[in-house]
Amino acid sequence: MGRNAKLKKIRREAPPSDAAPPVQPEEPTNFVREMDHQGYHLKQMIPAPDIPESQMEPKAQNPRL
Repeated sequence: MGRNAKLKKIRREAPPSDAAPPVQPEEPTNFVREMDHQGYHLKQMIPAPDIPESQMEPKAQNPRL
């Protein structure tokens, strides 16, 4: 039996790594509490910065001498 065949056999016999159920948080509101603890408040709105309305004109290139 070759090395690749042995590895394939071991992979088949090994249980899948995702066989365990995913860990669920104890409370569904735990995320909100953690974010609040880190300083992000759900009810406090932080607006995005304003985008300038005027267009910036590109600088003229200097011609090579």
